[in-house]
Amino acid sequence: MSGPSRAGGIRVRDRRVLLVLAACVLVILGLDVLSGLVPALDDVLSGAPVLVIVLVAGTVGVLGRSVGRGRRS
Repeated sequence: MSGPSRAGGIRVRDRRVLLVLAACVLVILGLDVLSGLVPALDDVLSGAPVLVIVLVAGTVGVLGRSVGRGRRS
């Protein structure tokens, strides 16, 4: 049996999902720390839905890689 239904494939896919999630969290925490250090950036970020923007950008990136990988197969 081949493809993502194998146990090894599922573990790799789950690891990738966790890595993308961790990257999103680190970006948001980094922006929080950076906005605390730079007062002008704090004003800019307070009016933007930063969490939504980061998650949408992450989703678009993952989907783009998935679609691109599917075309090469």
